[in-house]
Amino acid sequence: MVRPLALIAGVAAAALMAQGAARAARQDAAPASDSLDLLPPASSHAARPQASRPPSFHGLLGTSEAEVVARLGAPDLSRDEGKGGMWTYRLPDCALFVFFRRSPGEGLKVSGAASGPRMRGRNPPPVNECLTQAMSRHAAQPAKPVR
Repeated sequence: MVRPLALIAGVAAAALMAQGAARAARQDAAPASDSLDLLPPASSHAARPQASRPPSFHGLLGTSEAEVVARLGAPDLSRDEGKGGMWTYRLPDCALFVFFRRSPGEGLKVSGAASGPRMRGRNPPPVNECLTQAMSRHAAQPAKPVR
C-alpha cells in the first residue's frame, strides 16, 4: 500500500514542477507590456464596484421602430421572433445589431445594440462607433421623394 501512494505522490510532485516550469517559461518569453495582472492589488479595504450608467446607444434605447428608421434608415435585415426582434445594418467596417423588445400596447422598443466584425477573425469595433457609421450613412443618403 505504501508503494502506490509513494508513486502517486511522486507523479503529482513531478506534474507540479513541470507546470511551474512551463509557467516560468511563458512569463520569461512574454514582454512585460503583454503581461496582465488579473488580480487587484492587495488592500485592507474591499474594492467597491463603480456605479456605471447603462449605455444609451446614442439615444436609441427605448425608441420605437419608426424612430430608429428615421435615425438609421431601413435595416438590411430584420427578424421578429416572439416578444422581440433584431435589425441588422451592414456597414463598411462593422455589422450593427439593434435589438427590440415588445412593450404591452406600445409595440417594439429598442432594448440594446451590439456590433460585429464584417470580416472573419477581426475584432468588432465598439458599438457606438458602429452606430456613428450607420447614422452617417443614413445622413449621406439622398432623401426619397414622397409620392
